[in-house]
Amino acid sequence: FVFSQQTKEVLFLGNSYTYVNDLPNMVKQIALSFGDTLYYESSTPGGATFSMHSTNTTTISKINQQAWDYVVLQAQSQEPSLSTNYVNTNVYPACQTLIDIIENNSNCIEPMFFMTWGRKYGDSSNCVPWPPVCTYLGMQQQLRLRYLDFTFTHNASCSPVGIAWKESIDQDSTLNLYSLDNSHPSVYGSYLAACSFYASIFKNSP
Repeated sequence: FVFSQQTKEVLFLGNSYTYVNDLPNMVKQIALSFGDTLYYESSTPGGATFSMHSTNTTTISKINQQAWDYVVLQAQSQEPSLSTNYVNTNVYPACQTLIDIIENNSNCIEPMFFMTWGRKYGDSSNCVPWPPVCTYLGMQQQLRLRYLDFTFTHNASCSPVGIAWKESIDQDSTLNLYSLDNSHPSVYGSYLAACSFYASIFKNSP
């Protein structure tokens, strides 16, 4: 068998869901195990939303640093799952701004959305005003719908991490993908996310 080695350059934009357990480095190590190379940079302030990234000088500088193969876009964990009015007012416009910044740098850069996962017991802080997020499955469904809409709207790619998490939970719920706060990933959750990103970036099975 002859394996074609690949090199990809990726910028990860997100927050703690990306930097906990150093997800980008996990993707790099998986790539190395297959003889592939990942060069990456990150801008991941804690709790950062799309709106915050769209005006963050570090984020904008890193986008314009070079013609990346992919720029990964990860929203704050709750914002894409919130009410339609909230998302239309606060999330879609900021997402469009980020896409515009990326495209102004180079039309060859492919945006890649990081579909995150629902919280283990849903989003209790937003459950009363927006019942769809009261449970893990409800929140996960909202995140799936919104991230796929971002992807189709902007002719982008999507790393379907949340779908991989749901499949893992369906197959073996004893494997805990969550950390103690029932929101952030355990090392298992980050590893599964890294496998999804390797497949999405390099188009190979992990």
